[in-house]
Amino acid sequence: MTERTDVLIVGAGPVGLVLACELRHQGVVVRVVDRRRRAAAVGGTQSRAILIWPRILEQLRRIGVSHRMVELGHLLPAVDYFSSGRLRGTVHIDRLPDTAYPFILTLAQNDTEAVLLDRLRELGGEVEGGVELTAVHDPEGDLAAELRHDDGTTETVRPGWLVGADGAGSTTRGLLDITFAADPIDITYGIGDFPIDGPVPNTVQYYYSRTGIGVIVPLKNGMFRIAGNIPHRAEGEQRPPAEMYRTMISQRTGLDIRLGDPLWTNSFRPRCGVVQQYRRGRCFLAGDAAHVVSPAGGQGMNIGLQDAVELGWKLGGVVAGRFGESILDSYEPERRSAARRVADTSAAQIRFGAAPSRWKALQRDTVFAAADRLGVLQRRFAPLLAQTDFTYGDEPGGSLFRGVRVPAQVGDRLPVFAPPAVLPGLPALDLHDFTVLLWPGDTGSRDWPALRAQAHAALATEHTVHDLGSLFGRAADNLRRLLGGAPAVVAVRPDGHIAAKASPAGVGAVTDFLRSTRVGVPGGTGNKPPLLLS
Repeated sequence: MTERTDVLIVGAGPVGLVLACELRHQGVVVRVVDRRRRAAAVGGTQSRAILIWPRILEQLRRIGVSHRMVELGHLLPAVDYFSSGRLRGTVHIDRLPDTAYPFILTLAQNDTEAVLLDRLRELGGEVEGGVELTAVHDPEGDLAAELRHDDGTTETVRPGWLVGADGAGSTTRGLLDITFAADPIDITYGIGDFPIDGPVPNTVQYYYSRTGIGVIVPLKNGMFRIAGNIPHRAEGEQRPPAEMYRTMISQRTGLDIRLGDPLWTNSFRPRCGVVQQYRRGRCFLAGDAAHVVSPAGGQGMNIGLQDAVELGWKLGGVVAGRFGESILDSYEPERRSAARRVADTSAAQIRFGAAPSRWKALQRDTVFAAADRLGVLQRRFAPLLAQTDFTYGDEPGGSLFRGVRVPAQVGDRLPVFAPPAVLPGLPALDLHDFTVLLWPGDTGSRDWPALRAQAHAALATEHTVHDLGSLFGRAADNLRRLLGGAPAVVAVRPDGHIAAKASPAGVGAVTDFLRSTRVGVPGGTGNKPPLLLS
């Protein structure tokens, strides 16, 4: 049997489901297959990924699931760092001034998948379980994919595009013959979910000691995720016993608590790396199929979900006729820089906890405590962990501890427009196309009315244009900090990052950029499809 579809997505984990929702929200015909027979159920156990950070919650608002996830999960205000039983510093996510989600959300991956699956069904999509990708033909030409169903039947489909979101052991990656150079790090992690008897802070807690690292993360319904490095385990060895975790927490935290019987425990030794290429012709990789980072810092699933958001608005725009195919060329370099930065963040967390001597540990703790007292920890670490300081600009990914740059430059996130708007009165961004902002600056210009009219004439026929000259009060103050005091014409991507910025006199440069995204589109204009259940 041969069928056609716009996009075939292989893998129905969080990354595949977010991508499917992004595409269905734009009216794209999507088929999602997964070799697992059943979808995850709410309340399922053994979810390795549980931390969801502010930046991805901003982006998941695009498909209407952030509020559902927040209602289902547990909110934490901060990350505490302890050494030798003493609190050395705190990163307060709840003090971030520029996000509508100033907290860390803990939510089991199974629950995340269940929310996303419900949303996909609302958008008219479905997951076909028990279906495995077995071959990919002519990925750079007349793409065809062979699928095998668990009843033994096979079919050939001819999608316009194919995306492998099928995890670290990606079948898609292997069939596309894309190299994945991943090496195991010399750490084995033990994880498990336990009830705890005794007082525990309602924060993410990292405990560093001479015997290793211990992590405690409060979950909903009185459960806690316990994690830490443990001795390497032989292949096939039974799952770590509960007593190993009790000893770990007792030795490394100094807390007067008792771990009850676990819901589950497990151990793993991650193999970390990034694929040689994210794309081959009409086929893409996303999430763990493209990159695997250390679990230190809890950033891995978040970066994969951001892959799905970026690929979703770009690929959806190509299929719908808003953008030319050349816009897809930026997916790999942009997401590679994101993966590299998260990998560096995880490595820094590991190095921070590895103090081979008492003297090294004392140095580390002294510097960390001083950074906390001086506010450096909050200014640098909070945006880093929240992923709100990431840039696609001149320094892709951004230096590890650069913080949020002001005024914002091309590539930077423009936070006040992160949906839902942080401040009342701010206009909304177009969910699927570039939005143009006309910013008059501190006092505007005598020529501003004429320049504004010129910008409208050049841009408003194809793009949403917002004149910000009428803003006042806190909204205007925030924009002045982010955009600067000089008048500007700013093109903003659907994901809230600045794509182009120029003075009003240079509006032609912004116009040229926006036209470049239309190259290959018949007539040079995009035809927006009706949104589904927006």
